[in-house]
Amino acid sequence: MDAGFFRGTSAEQDNRFSNKQKKLLKQLKFAECLDKKVDMTKVNLEVIKPWITQRVTEILGFEDDVVIEFIFNQLEEKVIILMKNVHIILSFHKKYSICVL
Repeated sequence: MDAGFFRGTSAEQDNRFSNKQKKLLKQLKFAECLDKKVDMTKVNLEVIKPWITQRVTEILGFEDDVVIEFIFNQLEEKVIILMKNVHIILSFHKKYSICVL
């Protein structure tokens, strides 16, 4: 009955379990400011955290600690960040952009 292998397809072979973020990167059009990678070792997060909190509160219309902490965790866990990925993760409101010029 069990020949030491599994029958069927693996998650990598099944299209239902494809990398959605990779698919969105190919489909969506992004602003030029999101083409750059950011080296987070050179960023002082303590300086920009108040701005992030203020900007998220401004976009949502109320202070949401869960969203703000999620953003902080996303920025803290990686060394090099592709801003397009950050945009996809945080695209909770299409009217606003994370680009600041």
